[in-house]
Amino acid sequence: MSKYSIDKFIADIRDANPWYRPAESVRTSMREARTVGVNVCGYLRDESGWGAAGRGYVRALRALGVPLALLDLSSLSSNRSEDKTLSSFDSAHPYDINLVCVDAGQHYALMSEVGEEFFERRYNIGAWAWELPRFPEKWYDRFAFYDEIWVGTSFIANVLAPISPVPVVRVPPVLAATSQGTRDAGRRRLKVAAGEFVYLFIFDFHSHLERKNPLTLVDAFKRAFKPSEAARLIIKCVNEASDPTGYRTLREQSHDAAISIHTGYWSSDEMRDLMAACDAYVSLHRSEGTGLTISDAMAHSKPVIATGWSGNMDFMNVSNSYPVKYELVKIRENVGPYRAGETWAAASVEHAAELMRRIYEEREEAAAIGVAAKRDIEANYSEEKIGSLIRQRLEVIATRERFAVFRREIRAFQEGYRQLIASIRDAVRAAIPAEARMLVISKGDPQLLQHDQQRAAHFPQATDGQYAGHHPATSREAIAHLEELRGKSGAQYLLIPATAMWWLEHYREFGEELERRFDEVWKDESCIIFRLSDKE
Repeated sequence: MSKYSIDKFIADIRDANPWYRPAESVRTSMREARTVGVNVCGYLRDESGWGAAGRGYVRALRALGVPLALLDLSSLSSNRSEDKTLSSFDSAHPYDINLVCVDAGQHYALMSEVGEEFFERRYNIGAWAWELPRFPEKWYDRFAFYDEIWVGTSFIANVLAPISPVPVVRVPPVLAATSQGTRDAGRRRLKVAAGEFVYLFIFDFHSHLERKNPLTLVDAFKRAFKPSEAARLIIKCVNEASDPTGYRTLREQSHDAAISIHTGYWSSDEMRDLMAACDAYVSLHRSEGTGLTISDAMAHSKPVIATGWSGNMDFMNVSNSYPVKYELVKIRENVGPYRAGETWAAASVEHAAELMRRIYEEREEAAAIGVAAKRDIEANYSEEKIGSLIRQRLEVIATRERFAVFRREIRAFQEGYRQLIASIRDAVRAAIPAEARMLVISKGDPQLLQHDQQRAAHFPQATDGQYAGHHPATSREAIAHLEELRGKSGAQYLLIPATAMWWLEHYREFGEELERRFDEVWKDESCIIFRLSDKE
């Protein structure tokens, strides 16, 4: 992949258009974008989706070899923060780019923690998530502190882009798995029978029972299976003490079925064993900004059944998972930050039960879907893939100070092109008789066909006389097309504007044919004109 550079783009314009002579005011010394480093701050030890997303960005940046300084802000989170993936953090944060992986709702808590000077004289990127179609207006003031926002999915991008005064860029975190767990160890911990088909769902009560929607999952499982069948639903949750009423309801609704509820934090190794122990993952969520437990299951080759709406649909499709039908509904009562009257999804219990039953009975198909899921996650969400997105963005950011020069250069180029058109019209007026027919090598620009009395048409052109939309493949094809148009339209002249003089070099045989057979009736910096009648 070629490196992004405004200076290179400007140089290419000049090299490809020798007629273009920019005014001295837009000339500037050329320099390459400097190498940048990134200060990454966030809930980097937090055992949550937010923490996993921040660590995913670190994985991609390290794969790129970008210099990093890490700042852990897990003290701002209410979750346990004992993830040991990142073993060291930095006291100094010297780089001119900040990547801030902190919930937008906690921005001012972040400011109190790091100080306003952390944001000063730096390019600040906020990595944000949100789960509903409308972003809270009370958080709009956070945009003032950032130069752009990174989001993990197109769902979040579609929410933020219409209301954001700064660029919103889809840059997912790395979702590919770092390692696989041990199935036997996981099943021993769960105490499930050897022949039981295990469905898994993982959620955090801090993310709100109503949004994660395990009660509908319990209902779907009961519809799909009798207690006597060899199927079991495992619900793994944390922070149940934050919602004792919801937790009690979940246990009550689960007691008469083969449903096991496991609470408390487990180590990362134990969580990987848990994922390895299951045969399928199910999430009937009402909305996900990204859906990291879903992507994690897919990265571990598990067939996934999940609500077919919101962020998870960036990586879910009917060839690698089982999207569940849904209906969009209004939220009836406030749920944490989610306000009554907003919209989220109600997954179809009937369809979810049907899909759970299907993968129980069609296990080869389900296994193949799981393999496809892992393949797609590794192809599209690896360190290398996400790193390539980040590289492009960092290169753009590194050249941001050159954008004013870029604007001046392009505007000067447009003014130069207008002057070129005027010079070409003067040449046509002087060299070509009135009412004569001529062909103009162009890229479809109608301005090149507008002359006082001469009748001009595009070259090359389609059968309807319009610009063909492509160049000839070879000189032979160009020569044949010219002969065809001479005979069909009676073209008497061929005009090669300065913007197309590269044809004479690229289609060398075509240029030689023109010089051998036809008289050159005009040549200057603006154009060359050939009379299309054979030399005597």
